[in-house]
Amino acid sequence: MSQHSDTSKTKRRHGRAAIAGLFVVSVGLLTTAGVYAALSGVATGTESVTSGTLNLTLSADVGAGFSNFVPKMAPGDTDNVYVNLNNTGTLATAAGMTLWVAGSPVNALTNGTAPGEGLSVTATQCSVAWTLATGVCSGTTTSILATAQISTFNTAGTAVNLLNVPSLAATVGSVAHVQVSLGLVGTETSTNGVAPSPTIQGLTTTLTYTFTEQQRLGVATNQ
Repeated sequence: MSQHSDTSKTKRRHGRAAIAGLFVVSVGLLTTAGVYAALSGVATGTESVTSGTLNLTLSADVGAGFSNFVPKMAPGDTDNVYVNLNNTGTLATAAGMTLWVAGSPVNALTNGTAPGEGLSVTATQCSVAWTLATGVCSGTTTSILATAQISTFNTAGTAVNLLNVPSLAATVGSVAHVQVSLGLVGTETSTNGVAPSPTIQGLTTTLTYTFTEQQRLGVATNQ
């Protein structure tokens, strides 16, 4: 009885071993078939690309440019500065720019807390360099910003469009000659030597002018 039982167990083990061996062989065959199921081909080509540059610089046209100081400005005064907007990159610009002006410290001269009062800016372009002594353009003038109070464009989010600035070609020396006129609007009345609150009187601020250009429109080339 014991001998018969041992014989049966041995047969079962051999059977299991045989089945396991078949399974391994089957997997091996499937794996081998997967490796040889597809072919591939590769082709390569090369193309050289150089990216262009868009660079806007600001410099004095005639006079001191923006590095000047305006003391004791009164309503009705105008301070003119003359600057060049230079495209020194290799890409042409789109027509137009934007401008915003920030004052530091922020006060009633630039933030609009004295309604209807504060500093204002006008910008005019000349086709040639301005004449400092007379403030006259001997070429053709184009208004690029009608008089506007700084309080209306004193952040990047409220920048105004300078729509009439032409496209600046992609060569060093392509320049827009701009006269920037700063004025002060004031309508308040002091009573018994005391200025109203808020007031534009007796304040100082440093103005930062930020001009922004955009690149020309994208173009398609066929080669």
